[in-house]
Formats: sequence, structure tokens, C-alpha cells
Amino acid sequence: MFKLFAGLALSLASVCGHAQISYQLQNNALAAKINAEELHRFSLDNMQQLAAGKAPPSRTALLSQMLSQRLLAAEARRLYPPEALHPASRIAFARDVAIEDRLASSLRALYGKELDQAVKALPGGTLKALIQEENTLSAGQQQAIFGSPTQTTLEYALKPAQINQAKQTSLLRYQLPNGQKGNLSLYDIYHRQNVQGRIELYAANQPYLIQQLQIAFANLFTLYWAEQKFGTAAVSDYRRSLNDQEDAEALMKIYGIGDRHDSSDFLDALAKKVSKAEVQAYYLAHKEQFKRIAKVKARHIRVADEALAKQLILRLTNGEDFASLAKQYSIADSAKQGGDLGWIVHQGTLSWLAQIAFSQTELSQAFRAPVGPDETASWDIIKTEQRVEDYQSAHSEAVRYAASAEIAHQKASRQLNALLKHQWQNAKIEVSPAAGNLTLQALE
Repeated sequence: MFKLFAGLALSLASVCGHAQISYQLQNNALAAKINAEELHRFSLDNMQQLAAGKAPPSRTALLSQMLSQRLLAAEARRLYPPEALHPASRIAFARDVAIEDRLASSLRALYGKELDQAVKALPGGTLKALIQEENTLSAGQQQAIFGSPTQTTLEYALKPAQINQAKQTSLLRYQLPNGQKGNLSLYDIYHRQNVQGRIELYAANQPYLIQQLQIAFANLFTLYWAEQKFGTAAVSDYRRSLNDQEDAEALMKIYGIGDRHDSSDFLDALAKKVSKAEVQAYYLAHKEQFKRIAKVKARHIRVADEALAKQLILRLTNGEDFASLAKQYSIADSAKQGGDLGWIVHQGTLSWLAQIAFSQTELSQAFRAPVGPDETASWDIIKTEQRVEDYQSAHSEAVRYAASAEIAHQKASRQLNALLKHQWQNAKIEVSPAAGNLTLQALE
């Protein structure tokens, strides 16, 4: 959870002082208000319990982070449509389903014992006491909605007419302890699935459908129980806090902050605008990052038998002379020279053997040469005897690419910092004393 702001250099302590902060909020159900929007103690308490570990954040830091997430999430929704924040994936779960599942699973993790007691208090001690009617999917319904289980399907997605029919197909009718009645339709179960789950539905996997129906009803009861115990407003705010967290993370991903392996069009655009002067300045300031192995002096043994190669590794490890063993056993052209490959210079495209030599600090393991299916296999051993280092050229494409990427990342971080700082400085924050002795200016 706390990875969210790890990539930001912003010191919240420096910006909180500019926000309008009061500590007179007289509402025991709330932790704070930000720009008149409520943040419930229930949400703060839950997040704190979930964050418990070896180095949990202070309650003050957690509240500040949740407020920051709320501000960033609001900006994310203002700047980008939902499909840009959370691009649709044909293999992933629908976003509303993912949030509801996360909400229900976290509530079970936090209040599992109380939930179990609530279920045991029902007649028969199970959720079946709440089920008024449960239906299976007939062969005709399966055929009409999903088609034949044996037919080839390129896209596991229902068309509008099929969706309408699925919505009218009731699988479970229930009545909750407070008298509220409801229904779970085939569409409710279909909508909960990722592509793997939809494949099971199209294949008429009845046990899978029943399992998914049970999970959906268990989640429904979990949310009902939480709303009865903590209040609908508190549970809704907790759901929003989970949404805020994911939308704020999505905005950071757009800015290229977080996992550096994720693609970011925003970051790519910044990188393209980095000037040659900026690249050169970065190179001079971070020259050690561009150190490389310029050349290596290496020796080589090649044998036709894996067992012999392993024996030679053992003998070399025990201190026997590499050159002597190469002359005695190697079938490579370099055998007469004691396996001497001379100096291998790092330029152009390196052979696989040269790549091994550059990757070793000294003695390699025995490895199978990459040969074709009709070629005779061999096993090779490399010993790197000397390594000479230098620096990549300041004008090389490798330097330009790496420096531009890092400069773009720094610029994106500063822009996101500025965005959050602006939001903090213009925020009106009210903190409830009931949430604890929290002083936002004292953030670590």
C-alpha cells in the first residue's frame, strides 16, 4: 500500500504548513474533512490495520497519505477519463468488480471472526438460511445465451440481446436478516468474470457457475454485515478510499512514477524533448553510471562431453592450471595456445562466446554451446583473466537513451510533486480529535 508516494521527492511536511488546517472537527465518526469532503475514521482504522507490519507508518503519516490520495485521485478524474486511467483489458476483471472484491476481501481479513459469528447466528449456521430460491442453468438457457459448449468462440463477450437475457435469468433469490430482498442473475455472475472465468461459463461448467454464485453471495453478505455494523456511509467511504488509492496510482503510472518497467506515453514524450545539452550535463554529473567493460582477456576450453566438462570445472576449482588442461582436453582451435582467446574488445555485435567472457568475473560454469538440432553439441568453459574498464562515449545512442529516460523521469516527478503541492496548499483540512492526536505539520 505504501509504495504510492515512494517515488516522489515531495516533503509533505513542507506543504502541510501552507494548507488551511484546523483540529476542531466535532464528529467522532470522521478522521478528517478535506475541502468539505468526509474521510471516515473507519477507513483510517482499516488502512492502519492492513498496513501493520515490521515498519508500519505512523497514524499521522497514514492520514496524510490518504488525504493526498484523495486529492490526487480527484485530479486524476478531472484530467483523464476512466478509460485512460484504467485501460480496459480483455483478460482482466471489470474495475467495479475488482474494487468490490478488494473491499469484501479486506473486510473479511479485518473482521473475519465477527463475520463468522454473524453467519453462525443464522438458522442452521450457514448463508443458505437467507436463500429463498436457487436455480440451475438449463441446457436451453445455456444454448440461448452462450451458444453450444462445443462451438469455437473467438471472443467470450455477450451481445446486447444475450446480456438482456442473462439479466432476466435469475440464479438466486435471497432475503437478508433486515428483510431486504434481492436477486443474483446470470449477468451478475458473468460480469464478475475475467476471460478465464467467461471461458468456463461458455463451456457450461456448472460446478464453476455454482462456485461463483456462492462467492458473489458471500461478498454480498459481507458488505451487508459491514453496513449494518459500521454504517452505510462508513463502508461507502472505505470503498472510495480504495478507489482513491487506485486512481492516484493510475495517475502516477501515467506520469511514469512507480514501476520503471511500465510504459508511459507521458514519460516518452518528455524524453523526446530532452536536449543534447541536458544529456551531456547529466553524463558529466553521473559518469560512473556509464562505466563499462571495454575489453577482457580470456581463455577457453571446449569438450564434447558434459561429464568431462564438469570434471574439468572441479579440477580448475581445486587450482589446476587452465592453460595446461586446455592443451590436454580442449577440442577448440585455441587449444594449442592453452585456450588463449587474447583480448576481446567490446564493439559491435559480440559472439555468444564473447558475451560469456564479458559476463564472467573469473571462471564460468560448464555450459552447452547454442547449436542447431543437427549439429554436434559441445560444452564450454571460460576463464576471464583480465578486465579493462572505460566509459561509454558521451555522444553514444546508449548514453542518450539512458540519460533522456532518467531526465524525463526527474521532470515527471517534479511535475507531479508540483501538482500535489498545489492541491495541498489550496486545501482546507479539518482534523477530528477523535481520530487521535494527529498534527499534520509534524510529518516525518
